[in-house]
Amino acid sequence: MRFLATVAVASLALSGAWLGVVEAKSVSGDRVLVLVPKVEAAKLYSQFLDSLTSRGFDLSVRAATNTSVALQVDGVRIYDHAVVLSPESKKLGANLSVRDFASFVDDGGNLIVAASSELSELGRKLAARFGVEYEKRGTAVIDHVAHLRAVNDTSDHTLVAAIPSKAASPVLSEQFALAQSSPVYFKGIAHKYELSNPMLIPVLTGSRTTYSAAAASDANKSASPSISLSGKPVGLVSLFQARNNARVAFSGSTALFSDALLSHAAGANKQFTTDISQWVLQEKAVLRETAHRHYLASTGQRPEHYRISNEIVYEVDLSVYHDDAWHPYNAKDVQFEAIMLDPYIRTTLNSSESADPKTTATYHGDIKLPDRYGTFTFRVNYKRPGFSNVDVKDTVGIWPLRHDEYPRFLSAAYPYYTGSLVMAVGFLALCAVWMWSAEPKTKRAAKHKSN
Repeated sequence: MRFLATVAVASLALSGAWLGVVEAKSVSGDRVLVLVPKVEAAKLYSQFLDSLTSRGFDLSVRAATNTSVALQVDGVRIYDHAVVLSPESKKLGANLSVRDFASFVDDGGNLIVAASSELSELGRKLAARFGVEYEKRGTAVIDHVAHLRAVNDTSDHTLVAAIPSKAASPVLSEQFALAQSSPVYFKGIAHKYELSNPMLIPVLTGSRTTYSAAAASDANKSASPSISLSGKPVGLVSLFQARNNARVAFSGSTALFSDALLSHAAGANKQFTTDISQWVLQEKAVLRETAHRHYLASTGQRPEHYRISNEIVYEVDLSVYHDDAWHPYNAKDVQFEAIMLDPYIRTTLNSSESADPKTTATYHGDIKLPDRYGTFTFRVNYKRPGFSNVDVKDTVGIWPLRHDEYPRFLSAAYPYYTGSLVMAVGFLALCAVWMWSAEPKTKRAAKHKSN
């Protein structure tokens, strides 16, 4: 079956890229499982699948009903990525469950999941696991203003024209931003998303005139539909990035990836799906920490432990992956923290000269440690929407000074030193006056007279 699926994908290719030897450009692997209702249905998505093969991915197109399909064997991933284009299937592969897909993502796998108005209960539960709640079965996204207009009066108001969100700038390429006058055409089901979820990015949403309602046979006729969702909250395509940097995309439309919309001259679906797939398959916006170090500013050496109020230097090197290579990551908001339960120090690191300026950027900070001893965590926790999370931690001991390391005189104690000296001098002056001063003459005369 795997051989037949491979042959089916090869027949879809419009060029000889699939037949050539191409190295994968993803940092997380090149093995991709594609699930479709039937293997023959892959022809509907030939352009999208061709773009994956031309980028060096090893595609395995399988029918969703194939009971031999699995994501993991004995707890080990056999695929690096999975693309699910079979939203109506009640079962996927070897009875794959939501837990299987969640385990796949927890192990570092990436997912692209496309839905439709006939989304199955399995697809709903899978989306809900990642914070995406689809609308009721049979509903569709409708827009009577922004939709694909036909030459005649047969315009389909369920084929809406949407503009991607500005918050998705790390996901969308500059080439797509330049073509933003061309909309992305979408036909499918809407979903709800939570803006408060830091791991979710609504990359494509509805406009003010977009709403979700029960799909009618003739959507462009005036009616009184039961509107359940409208405006910007209408989610069309959302991205999810887990804490382990695995990535998931949820699209309410399988048609978004179809040849019919990818080849439409008036739309930007081809570039949009390319950007989405590059992001999910970790071909772009991937951050990594290549090295970090900290040492005493006075000696340039890292001791076994630091002392309170030591002046140290902290440096971290960051790179970002895009355009098939690692590049220096330039930012102005990289922060360092020294934590013992609560942050005692939080400061922004400055960019400095890197040892390898072609691939890494170095961030540097001159830091004075707190006047508090204990076990501290030196941490750079960098999380920005669309980019991989970078979390660098070092557990460091900060010791108090030894008895012979304290300064002889403390500047903060000068007022007390002065007070003690003034009291001693005053006492000695009082004693001198008392001991060496003579009695008054009137007092001595009174004594003699009484005698």
